[in-house]
Amino acid sequence: MNQGNSNKILCFGELLLHFSPDSHGNWLENQSVKIYIGGAEYNVAFALSKWGNKVSLYSALPENYLGNQLELKLNQEKIEILAERSNGRLGTFYLPFDGDMQNAKVIYDRFPSVFSESDFSGFSDDEVFQDITWLHISTITPALSENAFQKCFDLMKKANARNIKVSLDLNYRASLWQNQNPFDKISKLMPFVNVLMGNIWSIQAFLDISIQYELNGNFDDENLLKQAEKSALEIQKSYPNVESIANTFRFTKEDEVHYFATLYSEGKLFISEHYYSDKILERVGSGDSFMAALIHGIIKGNTTQKILNDAVKVAFRKLFVQGDTINETINIENL
Repeated sequence: MNQGNSNKILCFGELLLHFSPDSHGNWLENQSVKIYIGGAEYNVAFALSKWGNKVSLYSALPENYLGNQLELKLNQEKIEILAERSNGRLGTFYLPFDGDMQNAKVIYDRFPSVFSESDFSGFSDDEVFQDITWLHISTITPALSENAFQKCFDLMKKANARNIKVSLDLNYRASLWQNQNPFDKISKLMPFVNVLMGNIWSIQAFLDISIQYELNGNFDDENLLKQAEKSALEIQKSYPNVESIANTFRFTKEDEVHYFATLYSEGKLFISEHYYSDKILERVGSGDSFMAALIHGIIKGNTTQKILNDAVKVAFRKLFVQGDTINETINIENL
């Protein structure tokens, strides 16, 4: 796609390597494991770049040939990389292709890493914010280190002061928040957030907004919609700067999936179509592609219903694309 968009999006987060062995252990016999570039903010940046947006990823890379190769790869993908460089290693995680980021099959190996040990002092504000009109961060990043949290706070506060839109994805990874109360940190970031994505359960975990309706665990429970609206109203009451609040609902059982989402904006709850499949290929990156589509649609000035519809279509289609990112089959301008 032609990169004619004058907006430039900054994503701040850790660049990871995703090792994807098969669940049955054949990788041991074959001596071969698929490896993907990953990380929530990278996945968002990748999709936005593919859809013609100018994107910058602020992250950290090791001062060695691996770091050099990754920087070259991102440049080839038209993603500008602002890389804090140091001696150390990339963070990694291990997850079979049929595993989910929120279940027991994910194994993190990201402490220490060049990102978790960085002090993020390598770039000036002018360098980081040059031509930026949107800042995106996920709640994975402030969980990684105190320096990472402070940098999230600093970037979001300064973006707000510069009238730069700020989005936050409420990715909840329990294993990253051990011995920490997520609310203590995320509540400090919320005054700077304009666009929020998550679900009613992550909203409860991060923002201490309880689920007040009794839920039966099924995708067609009408109370899901009531709770989505209730949670959104509570968020805007506490953080009036939040303009849009997206809730995604993905119900999986073995390979079956039911998927839909809501978007609260302009004082109204918008609801997407419901999607179903009896088999999916990939569980990683669907939420990140939804977030990217949300940003893309808002920047383009699309109607709220179209923004939501496109985001759901993109996220659902990502369930059939292996790897952490979208590919050429997912073109948001031709869904």
